[in-house]
Amino acid sequence: MPSLQSPPSDHQAAFSGPVSRRAAIVGGASAPLVAGMSFARCAADHTVVTCQKWLAVEAERRRLQAAWSDHETWLARTYGWLRLSAGERASVPEGAKLAEIDARLDVLEVESEALLRALPPTPATSVAAVVANLSVAGGLLSEEDRPEVHGLIFRAVRDLAVLCARK
Repeated sequence: MPSLQSPPSDHQAAFSGPVSRRAAIVGGASAPLVAGMSFARCAADHTVVTCQKWLAVEAERRRLQAAWSDHETWLARTYGWLRLSAGERASVPEGAKLAEIDARLDVLEVESEALLRALPPTPATSVAAVVANLSVAGGLLSEEDRPEVHGLIFRAVRDLAVLCARK
């Protein structure tokens, strides 16, 4: 008999509500470098603000994808989820969480695309904007597909952040 307990997960907090500003900035792949820079002077810089929002959306997407994977794995172990028909899956109450996560991921995809379109095509007006743009570019590039390019982008972000910190 399957256990009706909630599945254990390291990612349970991923679908528990809005993401704090701090968690969103720190959550992205390059966010520690972006968060470590002083953006106080750039608060009005549209590029920096838009990139920070994109990084927050990406961080939430990654957390939700991990939560979805954890939950599906639990469903597979508990109910044989992958072998169930669509009708059988519909009868498993805990399966609804996957649909909730999937719906939120759809919303985040739309937000992500809108933010990318909102990035100005004009030259950056600050080093922080360059770092923010590179951080987004690195987030868009799959590390598995092109590890050398991914590494190059993140090294550039790191190096710029270090150089800015010395000033």
